[in-house]
Amino acid sequence: MKNITVFTIKGTTLLLLVLLFASGCLTYNLRESYLRSKYGVAKGVFLKDISMGRKLEEEVTGLVEALCRESLIRPRNAYLDPLSGEVLPEQPGKKIDVQKTVELVMGSRPRTTVYPVIIDLDPEITADLLEGISQRKGSYATGFGNGGRGENIRIAALALHNYLLLPGEVFSFNRATGPRVAERGYKLAPIIVGGTIVPGYGGGVCQVSTTLYNAVLNSKLQVVQRFPHSRPVGYVPRGRDATVSEHLDFKFRNNTDGLILIKTSAYGYRLVVEIWG
Repeated sequence: MKNITVFTIKGTTLLLLVLLFASGCLTYNLRESYLRSKYGVAKGVFLKDISMGRKLEEEVTGLVEALCRESLIRPRNAYLDPLSGEVLPEQPGKKIDVQKTVELVMGSRPRTTVYPVIIDLDPEITADLLEGISQRKGSYATGFGNGGRGENIRIAALALHNYLLLPGEVFSFNRATGPRVAERGYKLAPIIVGGTIVPGYGGGVCQVSTTLYNAVLNSKLQVVQRFPHSRPVGYVPRGRDATVSEHLDFKFRNNTDGLILIKTSAYGYRLVVEIWG
């Protein structure tokens, strides 16, 4: 009898637990149903082909944000073809207005289909702005020889041609020209290291940074960072050079209210850098 009594107590306890759990689930379901009925989206509402009926606002927001990320079209600025100089027009972008779309869904009548509210994204730079760059603010020219050094100068100069800076933007020579390595066409040529001339890839590129530096000075732009060579160079007056290396950079800021465009040419044995605005 004792064993049977124990079994009966355990069975009763289990039954009570089941009843309590069921009661809790029922209470939760009733509360959930009430909240969705009172505060959720009306029945039969679709956002495009997505069923939104009875979803709460935070759920709608999550779905709309995900849809926004999937459908985003970023705007593309107008730009200059680096070789031809042709102005390639801008392209506007589009994105979903999350807040207005959520409001639209939450306020929809039953059994209706609504579509996301779309807003246009305007590019920062338009073709009109680029075509308005017509004034040469300053320039500088230096002469150079042939061989690997001359080839390095031409490669670096081409990397700067039609380089555009927004108002307030800081130009970095190393970032604009990229690493000076053999894989990018650079040749071995003399470079100055610690006051000694040694061979190195990209030798001669400092003449491009120096020529640009002088064009920047003539254009009254703000020099942010500039380092002199450890010994004088022959292509500019003393004190007007700007060396660059893996660890040294030449930087200047577009401290004007408009766009700044760098133009270069390295035909024959004459390097010309112009600043337009």
